[in-house]
Amino acid sequence: MRTPAADVVAFYRMFAMMERDQVCCGTVTVAQCAVLQTLLEGTWDASALASHARVTKGAMTRLLDGLESRGFVERHQDPDDGRRWLIELTATGTKEAKRLAGITENAVALIMSRIPKDMRKPAVAMIAELRKAAEQVRDQIDCC
Repeated sequence: MRTPAADVVAFYRMFAMMERDQVCCGTVTVAQCAVLQTLLEGTWDASALASHARVTKGAMTRLLDGLESRGFVERHQDPDDGRRWLIELTATGTKEAKRLAGITENAVALIMSRIPKDMRKPAVAMIAELRKAAEQVRDQIDCC
């Protein structure tokens, strides 16, 4: 008999395995795809972006170097704090991020289409609750 924990872990691992060492949608890595889509929300500072992505500042710097070399992002010093770097999408980056977001939305729609219509809204609500709960305890979890 499957436990709720087993189903949640299997769901998480399915997405994690799809991401591992893959190129997302033929143009960027999965990590770059996530950062581009995050930057659709607006300008971020590099440290906050690294924290949000759960990577080191060094790893984020390398990721941003790749995106910047392709013309997807620009870095600007914060006018109020010269130690901070602000990251924003270029016009090319915005176009690519929107394209990738559309692909992500289509993938989610395909998954949701396999769920009975009367269960879709509760499923989305439960996923949102699981996400919020996981965010609240993510620094307390130290296992796989």
